[in-house]
Amino acid sequence: MASIQVAMRCRPFVGPGDLGVELRQTGDGPAGGEVNILNSNYTQTRYGFAYAWWSAHNHSKYAEKDKHIAADMKFISQDLAYEACGLKIKEDLLNGSAVVMFAYGLSGSGKTFTVFGPDAADSPDAWFKHAEPNDMWGILPRLAYSIFNEKTDEWKVTIKYFQNVVDTVRDLTSPSASEQQYKAGMRKDQDGFMDIDWCGKVVVNSWDELRTMFQQCNARKAISPTQFNHQSTRGHCVMTLEVEKPDADAPSMKQRGRLYVCDLAGTEPAGDIFYAEYKKVPQDDGSNEYQLVGPHSNQAKTKELQDQGKKINLSLSEMAQFFMKMAAAFKKGQLKAGATIPGCNSYFLCKYLKDTMMQAKTYLFCAIRPETKFHQYTYATLGFANNASVIKLDPKKATAAASELERKLMKELDEMRELVAQLRKQIAEGGGGGDAKETVAAAEQVASLQRSMTVKIHEIQQEADPSAAAAAVAYEKQKAHLQARGITLSSEVEDVSKLNTSYLINLDEDPFRSGRMLCILEKTPTSFGREKNDVRPQSMSMVADHCFFDGSGAKRSIKGGKGAAFINGQLIKSGKTQELNDGDRVIIGSELYVFRVPGSTAEIDEDTAFEEYRLALLSNSEYKGQFKQAASGLRVGGKNMSLDKKSAEQLEEEMMALYPKAAEVENLCTMLDREYIDTSVVLQSTKITSASKEDAKVAVKVVNRNANPVETIYLPAFEFNRAYKILSDELYHLRDAISAEEYYVVPFQHDPLMLLFDSTFHVGTAVLFPEYLIYNLETDDSERLCEVFPAAASGNQNMDAGKLDVVWEPLPGPEGATGSVLDIIDETDLLGKPWTYRCRIKQALQLPMICDLCYCEYEFFDGYGYNTFATETVDFSSRPTRSPVLEYEYEHHVECVTEEFLAWLKKPLEIKIFISLDVKRPDQLAGTDNQKVVDLIRADMKLPAQRVKTAQGADAALAEAMERIQSLQDKVEALMSENEKVKKANKRLVMQRRVALAVAMEAAKGSYPDTGMEAMKAEKAGKPPPKPSAREASTKKKGSSACVIS
Repeated sequence: MASIQVAMRCRPFVGPGDLGVELRQTGDGPAGGEVNILNSNYTQTRYGFAYAWWSAHNHSKYAEKDKHIAADMKFISQDLAYEACGLKIKEDLLNGSAVVMFAYGLSGSGKTFTVFGPDAADSPDAWFKHAEPNDMWGILPRLAYSIFNEKTDEWKVTIKYFQNVVDTVRDLTSPSASEQQYKAGMRKDQDGFMDIDWCGKVVVNSWDELRTMFQQCNARKAISPTQFNHQSTRGHCVMTLEVEKPDADAPSMKQRGRLYVCDLAGTEPAGDIFYAEYKKVPQDDGSNEYQLVGPHSNQAKTKELQDQGKKINLSLSEMAQFFMKMAAAFKKGQLKAGATIPGCNSYFLCKYLKDTMMQAKTYLFCAIRPETKFHQYTYATLGFANNASVIKLDPKKATAAASELERKLMKELDEMRELVAQLRKQIAEGGGGGDAKETVAAAEQVASLQRSMTVKIHEIQQEADPSAAAAAVAYEKQKAHLQARGITLSSEVEDVSKLNTSYLINLDEDPFRSGRMLCILEKTPTSFGREKNDVRPQSMSMVADHCFFDGSGAKRSIKGGKGAAFINGQLIKSGKTQELNDGDRVIIGSELYVFRVPGSTAEIDEDTAFEEYRLALLSNSEYKGQFKQAASGLRVGGKNMSLDKKSAEQLEEEMMALYPKAAEVENLCTMLDREYIDTSVVLQSTKITSASKEDAKVAVKVVNRNANPVETIYLPAFEFNRAYKILSDELYHLRDAISAEEYYVVPFQHDPLMLLFDSTFHVGTAVLFPEYLIYNLETDDSERLCEVFPAAASGNQNMDAGKLDVVWEPLPGPEGATGSVLDIIDETDLLGKPWTYRCRIKQALQLPMICDLCYCEYEFFDGYGYNTFATETVDFSSRPTRSPVLEYEYEHHVECVTEEFLAWLKKPLEIKIFISLDVKRPDQLAGTDNQKVVDLIRADMKLPAQRVKTAQGADAALAEAMERIQSLQDKVEALMSENEKVKKANKRLVMQRRVALAVAMEAAKGSYPDTGMEAMKAEKAGKPPPKPSAREASTKKKGSSACVIS
């Protein structure tokens, strides 16, 4: 019986510190590796896993304590790690098994290094920049290199590679920056493995093709510098490598092995993260070392990272909950191998991975740091891995029958190969004195056959995977639409430096969208703007005759038109002309470009360009002065929130950047038949009772006036910007479809309702006053329902936000301790003593909106520092409610009460409530069959009115049916989870009823000794009870009574 194989690996030191871990490989099997926590006060310090790898090669330089232990541990290199498990993974893959490798740990702990090796796109040490084996390669490059060396023409290798960034999935292989809401297209394939069906599957024919593809893909990943890692991945990256080859035992069948590589985002708590500045320091060996300077001066970047981090933590926490529940169920013998529990399905990670890894051979690579200062993260990682290690799997293989056409093509390919072999033999013989003309003719025939074989192999691959052909058709259609607007996909130009004319290339802070679009300045002049102009970018900020580019070759100039345009941050006035130089930053409307000349070599400082872009738009904003109004409307604890000058300026800049986008989104919603959606930019406070400048943040308030009750959600800037970009893309897909008279419908996941309202957000905060906990008192029944205040935002203080049922229960000690709870008369009696309480959060009541997800979060101070605690995210999608049941319990223990802890208990305790709304599918989606949408878009494009074709195409009908099937599958799983809870509750009720019945029978026998049993039977049968006997009647007159329970 297979179980999850866990490999624990310790990375090198990053600086001086005490040794905090010991890792040794003592044998084989599930517990052949031993991990010990050193220099700690944890109760559990020893763990057993399949593999324990010590890789801190610089311990002699940095370890300040227990140096002899560090020196005695065996160093595990990349090569030894591959030998330990990589060879087995390769064998399983080529035998047709599904294999899952996922990497877990703190950012910068080495999880990506173990699986891939160095993988930064701009690093000279990146694994994909080495054509031959390299010491730094991780498991995947070594495995892939070996596979491609063995690959024959009958084998087909395909890759899917995408990144989950909060609530979206981004296809990293897409040349046109395809991204969708994560639920779109997520469904199980014919073999029962989860798949994202719209993500492209790329056929890879060689090792060099794989390296090139990865270099392009990794440059598109969402990354940010944090104090843990100068290139921290801000989302979960998933790569699927599929090897399809003929089944040796069944020629008509194909064997399909799959490898899922899941490189998870860092596990550090969101509140610990800051956006960091690094200094690049060249080393003697030619490499670069990145030294942390400190937090970035722009605090908005840190706030955005923390908002993202909270969403990442939710998905990782759900995975941890899944492993914990699965481990408990297996230990109790409640689950068979390969079985899974219902629930834990609220976020991308579990939804995508949990069923797949249960029917695969799964490897968990956990990475930890050697220093004691990282103990809290190390301990959490060990706990996660410990639960995972006991889960039993039921791996299976995937096979598929070759189609009749595939078999025919394979036969033709074999005949071609045989003919090529004969011709080569003939050429060899001709070289020994045969007819020269015949030899030349044979060589030409060989070359022709080889070209035909290449075509035949491509046909076989297309036949085996029709989805690849469909994706190619969609790409060609999008390419044609862009070209009609004067835009060229950069993927269509093999080498942009070899273009013989000047061009603009887009620049975006989001690397996924940056460098994708080229505006080649072929005409003289070239006009930018709307419908009748030469170049029409995807932006609602464009106006007709926005600006013009003139000149030829490298000598170009820009002339101001009717819209806003900037060169290197300076506004170009209407009618004015300015010369352009290679590398100039050009802003047209809200789009940022870099001007390039033929053979351009100019380097661009992207950070400078983005700062210049931000300041240029702010200096010309029409929304100046609105910040004061927003700030004056924000009241916390009954008074206006106080902001210093620097904080106010930073917040104002954030709001100014969002104002035009909020207005544009309202316009987009109107164009997409959702005119009842309103947006506004507001200031929020993360706290209710008291707040400092650090608690102020900018959010976008979105209101759905069509809902009952009216729905209001607050989106952080990064989520709103994501929705803004996707909505802009969808509007232009519709405009292109209308222009080309094609059919197109915006997917439900990209409808404004879903993009803007299907998100977890802070709806309100319950406030309780815990001073009575000093005296070891339990929460009084009259105080357990705490009032919930709405999330503090400008102009939002008077809304009723419901109640939260919270109970605090004193305990005699931690972990099931027995005895009595200490009586505290005076608060000083508690100083120096232990304090233990169980916190129960049972239910939220009458929240202002109907939700389908809910969880709560609060901060607890243990006398030394603050820790954030959260309930499990509970899914109510099968029965949306305003009163979600949470049933959360946690025991808080403080070993030694301090003055600081007592002071904290005297302050209000805030428990934040987060929900996701129950978004209803609209009666009609936005599409070319929606008359209202078509009328609005055609009017905006200055086109005559036109009646729509109401008949849907087969593809659209199928897509809608698949969406509904997926929705029903989600509801079925939620109902299964709810059914398990109902079964348990019913079992308790049956037991209670039996007890009550037994009590009633005893009472009946005592008070009605003659007719009691007959009365109970009669009531059960629905018949009148018998008359009491004379003895019973005389007893009743004396005042006795009995109760019969049916």
